[in-house]
Amino acid sequence: MRLAIIADDLTGAVDSAAAYRAFNPGANCLVIPWSIEPVQRGDQVLADHVPDLLCISTDSRNINATTAANRVSLATDWALINGFRLMKKVDSLMRGNLTSELDAFMSEATTAGCSFLFAPALPNQGRVTAGGHQYHGSQLITESEAATDPLAPASNSELKSFISGERPIHQLDLEQVRDPSLAELLQRLSTRGAVIIADAATDDDMVRLRRAALNLPQVALIGSSGILTDIPALPQVAAPLIFTNLLIITASRRKEVKDQLRHFAEHVESSRSIWVDPDDLPAATTICESIRTAFADGSSCLVAIESSTILDPDLQQRRLQAAEIVNLLANCLQAVCANQNVPLLAVILGGDLAQAFCASAGIEALSVQESSLKGGAASKVLGPKGFQDVSILMRSGGFGDADALSYLAEK
Repeated sequence: MRLAIIADDLTGAVDSAAAYRAFNPGANCLVIPWSIEPVQRGDQVLADHVPDLLCISTDSRNINATTAANRVSLATDWALINGFRLMKKVDSLMRGNLTSELDAFMSEATTAGCSFLFAPALPNQGRVTAGGHQYHGSQLITESEAATDPLAPASNSELKSFISGERPIHQLDLEQVRDPSLAELLQRLSTRGAVIIADAATDDDMVRLRRAALNLPQVALIGSSGILTDIPALPQVAAPLIFTNLLIITASRRKEVKDQLRHFAEHVESSRSIWVDPDDLPAATTICESIRTAFADGSSCLVAIESSTILDPDLQQRRLQAAEIVNLLANCLQAVCANQNVPLLAVILGGDLAQAFCASAGIEALSVQESSLKGGAASKVLGPKGFQDVSILMRSGGFGDADALSYLAEK
């Protein structure tokens, strides 16, 4: 049965497809960005393509909870009607509208007879589950940097707190997860509507959980891309990305991104950095002209916001300002991509910017090709003409080591 993954942001959808494709290298993995007509968009994609994996972004992490739930209900119902098995992708730091989105997802799926395995750990990024609580390293997520996220702060670490309504809830500790009888235990606990919360500390734990769950057709998955972890039967060698121009663009303020941008600026000789002041935004044409000048000089180009400015104390005002910046950068990126006559690799850091770019460019879907960064994958554009020489690499702002961007300039 084909799998449909419903994610609350676009980079989460893409990194889920990348995780799946890593051990299914021949799989046709498509990602559909949210649109104003999501059902019609989905129907059109299925009319034109036969995906093994379909990831749907509801673009709902930073919107109000009611709208987020409505989008998830619509996407889940559409996936069930079209015969897909279900997964709800959640942020491994538990940010966003988790309670409302999970309630919407589980309500639709329970009607179809599903039970649920809730395993949001992402061990390769240090995000683990212990005692039914989510940790980043040794810290509860509510004591980590995730708690101060400017747009979607993590407010609770206890996983069962995100489950509303009267549902049976079972918790599996590491001993049970690692027991050879895990599959039999899951089968006994997987009554209709039940939620099984699983601890996990390693990739091997996630492999065991995924394999056991997917042998039970009534179990729907809830988790990060870590639940899609598996071990390839043979080592997979990704084909090299071929590009002449490299553009890295982000509106993220995360510490990991700041470190990567700094490393790129300091270590990549033929590069130009364009820093955008959020309090004095330039015209899109000004940024585009600077990017084209860098390319003409044979340089890679980095576009990012100057993140030393003081954030507005009001969350809604921060979101409005962030949306203005994201839309500006998305329009710049669309204009640059649409006028390429040599191969371009555009690296987009952050789900909001990725979604805004797809909306600006009228992109129907993305065909995920390969993984080139932790938490990201190169994709080709499906839909509008003029993007045949463009590869899009989308990645969450919170993934990767300091040199995760610099090595791209060496390819």
